[in-house]
Amino acid sequence: MSEHGWKPLSRTTLPTVTRVLRSPTFLHARDRSASIVESPTELRDLAARVEALDQSRPPLSAVADRVAAAVRLLRATAARLEESSAAGSAVRPPTPQPGPAPSSSAGSAARTRLVVATLLYLVTPDDLVPDFRVGGYFDDVLVLSWVFGAACKELEPYLADEGLAEETTP
Repeated sequence: MSEHGWKPLSRTTLPTVTRVLRSPTFLHARDRSASIVESPTELRDLAARVEALDQSRPPLSAVADRVAAAVRLLRATAARLEESSAAGSAVRPPTPQPGPAPSSSAGSAARTRLVVATLLYLVTPDDLVPDFRVGGYFDDVLVLSWVFGAACKELEPYLADEGLAEETTP
């Protein structure tokens, strides 16, 4: 049999995280995240919507500490945006904001947008597995876990607010 004629006997399905990342709902959330991350009002609104979810029961309870850290990241980003816009219009020097200093790397900005997109996906009830169905948050938790692993450097300082940072370091 030639190499060109070989075909697998069965096709494997895409991993669930890949399905979520390629879903229309996540793609829309990713597109919206670029504008949300530039708006303090939208960042705070998203943070409030995430906090309104019941994270005390499984499966969301498994990532509740990371979700809380991501909410603190959103609020700190909103405060920095407001401070930088106020500094541009005022003569006084900017006052330091609580939390870690913002990173200037393009990779960090992309990971922050990814966190925003994932939180937006979390609060969207009609996603890959609709949240109102039994097991509806499993797809959310899978993608949250994956993104939180990819953005651990951005989230770690916000985990430290509650003494949780030592859990993330080996």
